[in-house]
Amino acid sequence: MRNKLFIIKILFIFSIGNATAKAETLSLKDLVNEAIKNNPEITAAKGNWNAAKSAIPRARSLEDPLLSVMFDKIPDSSINPGASMERVYSITQEFPYPGKLKLMGTMAEKEAGMLLEEYRRTEREIIREVKMAYYDWFVIHKSIEVNLETKEILHHLSKIAEARYATGLVSQWDVLKAQIELSQLANEIIILNQEKESVRARINRLLNIPVESPLGEPASINDQRNAPPIELMGELALQERPELKGMERFIEKEETGLNLAKKGYYPDFMVRLAQREEDGSAAGWIAEFGVRIPLWFRTKQDYAVRESVSRLESAKNEYQGMRNMVSFEIKDALVKIRSAKSLVDLHKSTHIPQAEQALNGARIAYETGRVDFFALMESWKTVKTYKLDYYKALASFEQGWADLERAVGRELP
Repeated sequence: MRNKLFIIKILFIFSIGNATAKAETLSLKDLVNEAIKNNPEITAAKGNWNAAKSAIPRARSLEDPLLSVMFDKIPDSSINPGASMERVYSITQEFPYPGKLKLMGTMAEKEAGMLLEEYRRTEREIIREVKMAYYDWFVIHKSIEVNLETKEILHHLSKIAEARYATGLVSQWDVLKAQIELSQLANEIIILNQEKESVRARINRLLNIPVESPLGEPASINDQRNAPPIELMGELALQERPELKGMERFIEKEETGLNLAKKGYYPDFMVRLAQREEDGSAAGWIAEFGVRIPLWFRTKQDYAVRESVSRLESAKNEYQGMRNMVSFEIKDALVKIRSAKSLVDLHKSTHIPQAEQALNGARIAYETGRVDFFALMESWKTVKTYKLDYYKALASFEQGWADLERAVGRELP
């Protein structure tokens, strides 16, 4: 009767639906929101975007006017400008050829657009890192949980072996084997706790809080989700991926730069208004108009246009390279998701039930003396391995999902 109760307990512990009440559950959504709000890399990227937006009005503005005073007819016997007999007070303003300021403002807008997409890229990357760390946290917690449950089971197995050894039914090796397994299990738990501290520090770093800050236990994972079709992901990435949108803004900026370079063949203008003063009395106004002639266009404007054409072609090639990279990342993430999903289903529906059935058979056979303690241990370790592999596959599925969201540039349902 005692052994039957024991095996019922084993099956209960290793059943897929087992769930222990948690005093505090760590919400992934809350972690992501906290990272978006506090992560310094995101804050820095947002600051760069805001700075670029502030540069747009400046790019559209005229150069500052020049105020000047000229002292003329200073007596030969003096070096004091105040002794001059004639003074000219002037203000000079330069005006670029019509359209140049607008193009310069457009380039600043595209630069700000690029930094907006860089801000979004940084945010998506940090969100991915938070999710990857969270699911590592999940695996470690589940591994510790399974090992602690296993430790309890081993104590029971050890007691059974000791009882059978006391009656002469088995050798002392059965008792020693149970003790060896308990020692190995203690080592595993120590290593897992070290890894737990490392992952906790990693999560807290992303949240910009002290690395030793406590974290709750991860929530359970839904194992019913399926991978989305790759075709829809490719279309979504073209619309949402920050790097692609940033490269589009870069191409638009270089196109604007080419148009601005072509405007270099046209002259800029200067207007100067001055008032003459002789012996302290106004003596008339001076109006001056000037034109900056692009006389050396063969060595200046021609090469500026060539440079802009090369930069534009380079930007287009970089964009195509980024599209190819995004396609690869989507495919790679989907392969990871589908592989993990297959493992989750296989462990849940086949491996774990079969291993639990084999464990039950090994327990009965051990009680009747048809198998030794080693066979019972192997059956138990198989159940443990499959349970851990199930949780790792669940985490791998979710991490693949985080990679896919990073690849397409947005959250997926």
